[in-house]
Parts: sequence; structure tokens; C-alpha cells
Amino acid sequence: MEDIETLLMQIISYSGDCKSSCIEALDLFKEEDYSQVNSKLKSAYNSLLKAKKIHAKLLSESVDSRTMQISLFLVHAEDQMMSAETTITLVRKFLEIIEKKEGISND
Repeated sequence: MEDIETLLMQIISYSGDCKSSCIEALDLFKEEDYSQVNSKLKSAYNSLLKAKKIHAKLLSESVDSRTMQISLFLVHAEDQMMSAETTITLVRKFLEIIEKKEGISND
């Protein structure tokens, strides 16, 4: 098993990638480059999935070993992951609303 600090850094990194891709998707939408928006959102979702997979692995291992060591680093990693999940959810909803209002097809 990799050390916990490395896994937590991966969660933070993938979560940051997710949020960055979401902002890039919004920027592309603003510039009317609709063909790239879905690709960026897919990339954001894939980064979030990677973070969640690592998080699930940590949870599973802590249950198996019956120990759960809470640290500020763990809390920070989980906070970043939750923030990424909120960001992608809101960006998707915002774009959906704007597309409907403006009659934009972003398929």
C-alpha cells in the first residue's frame, strides 16, 4: 500500500484537476466553443472518479484494519473532493439552464 500522504495528495490533485476542467468548460462555453465543453466536463468527471476511487480505497483499508486516523490532511483532501463534486454539479446545471434558455444545442 502506498503511504497515506501520497494517496491524500492524489485526492487533492485529482480534485483540483476536476475543478480546473470545470472552469475551462465554462470559459469554452463563454467563448461559444461548444464542441469542447462536453470533453472538458468528461475530463472533470474522470478526475473526480479517480479521487473518489482513492478515497474509497482508504475507507476500505481503514475498515479492514479497524483503525481510522483522522488528520487535518485527510480532512483537507475530503474537503477538496467534496468541493470538486459540488463544482461539477453546479457547472453542469448552470450550462443546462443557459442552453435551454438560449436554445443552444451542446451535443
